Amino acid sequence: MMGKINLFVACLIGMFLIQDVAAQEVEKELQFDAASFLRAQSEREFPARSAKGGGSVSLPFFDDFSTYSLPTDNPEIPVELQRWEESGARINGTFPILPPTIGVATLDGMDGTGYPYNFNQPDIYGPADTLTSLPINLGGLTAANNVHLTFFYQGGGRGNAPDGQDSLIVEFLAPGGGEDAWLPIWAIEGPEISTEFEQVFLSISENYFLQDGFRFRFRNYATITGNLDHWHIDYVFVDANIDPENFEFFEIAFVYPMNTILRDFTAMPWTHFNENPGLFMADSVTTLQRNLSGSLADNVTSGFKTDFEGSIANFLNPFSQVVVSPFEIFNTGYYVNDGDNNDYSYEAENDTCAVFDVSFYEDNIGILYQEKIGVPNNDSIVFKQTFTNYYAYDDGSAERAYALNTAGGKVALKYQLATADTLLGMFIHFTPLQNNNFAETFLLRAWYNESGQPGGEIGDNFQFQNPHYFTDGYDVFAFYEYDEPLPVDGTIYVGFTQDSNTELNIGLDKNTNSNPSKLFYQLGVGADWQSSSIQGSVMIRPVFKSGKTLVWNGIEEFAGARIDVFPNPASDYVNVQVDQVSNNMLLELVDLNGRLVENHLMISSSYQMLVGDLPKGMYILQLLDSQTGQMIAREKLLIK
Repeated sequence: MMGKINLFVACLIGMFLIQDVAAQEVEKELQFDAASFLRAQSEREFPARSAKGGGSVSLPFFDDFSTYSLPTDNPEIPVELQRWEESGARINGTFPILPPTIGVATLDGMDGTGYPYNFNQPDIYGPADTLTSLPINLGGLTAANNVHLTFFYQGGGRGNAPDGQDSLIVEFLAPGGGEDAWLPIWAIEGPEISTEFEQVFLSISENYFLQDGFRFRFRNYATITGNLDHWHIDYVFVDANIDPENFEFFEIAFVYPMNTILRDFTAMPWTHFNENPGLFMADSVTTLQRNLSGSLADNVTSGFKTDFEGSIANFLNPFSQVVVSPFEIFNTGYYVNDGDNNDYSYEAENDTCAVFDVSFYEDNIGILYQEKIGVPNNDSIVFKQTFTNYYAYDDGSAERAYALNTAGGKVALKYQLATADTLLGMFIHFTPLQNNNFAETFLLRAWYNESGQPGGEIGDNFQFQNPHYFTDGYDVFAFYEYDEPLPVDGTIYVGFTQDSNTELNIGLDKNTNSNPSKLFYQLGVGADWQSSSIQGSVMIRPVFKSGKTLVWNGIEEFAGARIDVFPNPASDYVNVQVDQVSNNMLLELVDLNGRLVENHLMISSSYQMLVGDLPKGMYILQLLDSQTGQMIAREKLLIK
């Protein structure tokens, strides 16, 4: 192949819809048909046009999605890595099963903000994501140059498999062809998919395509009401002199991302970890790698390193693969803290929080590697090990959804605390799926341990809460605060009691598996607690004081952050002033039942909110981190 790059993108969501009239716990997956559209398209002829100059990418065009290549204003992502000019797709490494290499682009029923295209009508189908390449210069080439687009695709993976009405389409742009210049070239419908990644070769031989300014795009037709009907695209390559019968990539690369080198958690409070660091470190971990070549056999050496503010620990792997056979998929083991070979545990001077950059690496193998020098690539796995004030089993990606369908149903997730602390609330990711449940209510709960399952309740919580959904990215957690802080110690259970039989759809991570031993549920008042039989990890994270002054999810806290509200009481409008501004700040207005009334991304220090049409009464204005849902500040507002 070519270049490499890593992706540590916290990524995505699919769901199984397992319906039954009986009360039960539910793992949800889902299901538009572009077939009639495709059949209605007729081939059209376009005259050759003169080449247009300026801004086109030269051959070869390549993206393995092991780094972020979509349009972005993030200064940490080199503009040279951008390969796409328009996209509703998401780059991730957690949704596919055995991709060619680490990282794919996933097309689904949500837009690029992580919000459904239509969240009001559960069964709406239509055109969904589009992934459009930058312009490519094919000027001066002819059919004799044997130009091809090749790519791999998979339907579903760990997410929701497309069904018979769902399609993946490839279209080519004829430069200068006018409004109808996009021509459908290839399509696949849901029932024809394989659980394996399939490779496709598409010839680019017509004169009206072989010009400067050529583009291609992937599109999907899907259920557009959430994280549904997933297609994963990988290893996209356009070049001349490609013979599909005698073509291969020379690449040995990682297949999946990593998310932790801790024994049981992906994150935990720093003050808790420091009680016994060696106890919480994994003895060893493994990575999965793949040789894409059918002829290349080579040696591979590897290792892992950690970096905390420039303090680097590096461990070369003593069990690197000596000889990698053609097309081989193999595991590599790494000692972390086994008390014999390596004795590593995280160390930092910080009192309440620390974030470590962790990377696993192998020899640089692959063609055109030099194009991605200086950035993580598919010969590297990079992630952040976060120690702040919460525990987590999940990796931050919701491939599916978990739900109960019983009024009064309870969900309880078990955590063994390393030390006594004060429980403040929970981070919960509610994944958008078919039904917008923002008006549904639930009550936060915490339980003592009783013979290995939830026992008596810890404290009283009467404040109703609501599922929150966001338009600031995928897999965003909302913070839900207990009525009062709860002193806790030992083994506890955190979760909620739902008000109705509506399925609330908690994010379900399918790359970790804490549910069978840690998740309990109860189907209504008086029912027995049961252990979950659904594989994966529900995305519920308890949040503790942990020596911190604010509930915050990052190294940098908004010390002293506040919101000023005036006039208050208000009748027609209210002005909201914040003393600190960040692209991540979200202003929410909620009623006393916890229902979300309005939200607004704070891109400046002030905002005027119209309230004249709202019912009179008391409300809460709260300032959140839009990425994590964590509370920064809150103020009461009286509307009269």
